[in-house]
Amino acid sequence: MLMTTVFSVFFGLISHAQTTGATGKWETPDHDIIEFYTYGPLFTARQISTKTEKDKKNDNKIIGRELKPVSARQFEGIVIDPKDNKTYHGRFIINMQGTELQLKVNWGFVSFNEIWKRVD
Repeated sequence: MLMTTVFSVFFGLISHAQTTGATGKWETPDHDIIEFYTYGPLFTARQISTKTEKDKKNDNKIIGRELKPVSARQFEGIVIDPKDNKTYHGRFIINMQGTELQLKVNWGFVSFNEIWKRVD
């Protein structure tokens, strides 16, 4: 019983360490604000605001789902383009300071990279 409790606490702390780096709000180069939050053992990301009037219709839209930690500073899953709802496989990498997040999306031979800044 004691060992079960020790393992539960240990793995709970590891899981918490992996999720705290990504949770919060991030600003994209287009000045959209994206919020990452935990949904069970996974992350979900949604666009909560934008400065562009034409993109306001995408506020509160899920743009990342089934995002799972790969390591303490990386997670990957489904990335959704809010403009056309197309889905891609994406990887997010958080820098050592926890202030920048790099999004990498690959489709075929083409890739897309973008740096987001933490705002909270």
